[in-house]
Amino acid sequence: MGKRKLVLILILILMTYGHTNAQQFWVLGMGFNGAYYQSEGLDRFKKSYNETYAPYLATSLHGLKQAMGLSWELGYRRLNGLSYAALVGFQYNTAKDLARFQIGESRKLELKHSSFYLAGEFGYALGNAFVNGTAMLFFNRQITLTSRYSNPLDENVPNKSLNGKYLGDSPYAMDLGIVAGIYRDPVIVTLRLTFPVFTAGQNKPLQDYSAEKVQQGTQIFPDDYHAYLNRQPYTGVGSNVDGLKITLMIVAALRR
Repeated sequence: MGKRKLVLILILILMTYGHTNAQQFWVLGMGFNGAYYQSEGLDRFKKSYNETYAPYLATSLHGLKQAMGLSWELGYRRLNGLSYAALVGFQYNTAKDLARFQIGESRKLELKHSSFYLAGEFGYALGNAFVNGTAMLFFNRQITLTSRYSNPLDENVPNKSLNGKYLGDSPYAMDLGIVAGIYRDPVIVTLRLTFPVFTAGQNKPLQDYSAEKVQQGTQIFPDDYHAYLNRQPYTGVGSNVDGLKITLMIVAALRR
């Protein structure tokens, strides 16, 4: 019984010491993102487009999978012993693709993905270094897929009628992951790795809402280019484009 009391006293002392010596910061800064997107619709489009124009392509589409971008965030972070953080931020990523034809013309695709987020972290800090688990809630997610053909003439040709700015949104998504970081006065540097586990809302197709596209019946970006050319029904590329994310953040750390 005496040993149990001693252990309990030691735990209380350590908790009190950790609290009184905790390093608490307001943080504000930016970082660099990398993302690897997964979308069955985009994969089907790439495959069907390359198959359609295989005899005429000098360079095929490789897919809108790898993206780069920036993040901004601010919030509160605590170190020493228990480590936790509450953050709010904004993130955007851009992926590009290109199909080049033997006649010198090209099809260019650009995917932009942006969202605000709330992040919570909890883990352990040893000195100025820490490792936390994290949950991130992304909201107001906006997706824009821009398609351009290098020669704007003869827009009635099916290949060129694909030109447009196709928009989509998905209200909420959640990522889970891990964060490792270190404090070096006056900044905190973190490396965050997350993966999506949940997406809310319907997976609506990306659409160009211009009157001309709607009138032509080409307002939905196709997931099946063969069906698009033959005016057959197709589902379209959905707006739930998401995937693995890696973010390197460098933030100013102001002691509370």
